[in-house]
Amino acid sequence: MTRIADIGLPFGGTWDISISPEGTGSRITITENGEIYNPVFRVMSKLMNQTATIDSYLTGLAGKLGDTYTPPA
Repeated sequence: MTRIADIGLPFGGTWDISISPEGTGSRITITENGEIYNPVFRVMSKLMNQTATIDSYLTGLAGKLGDTYTPPA
């Protein structure tokens, strides 16, 4: 589990990451348990791509492993 440790931020929460075998590879599942404390940031998050950070993480991880990741539509 990864936790945002800075309590001074307008948001916080955890990422739970699990890796399980699938076929000849692995399946990575990331569950975000986020909290947005500031109402302005809460509204902004609804207007933005809420999976952008996770998609970026998975894209970078796949690249490091010599593979590709395409975020779901």
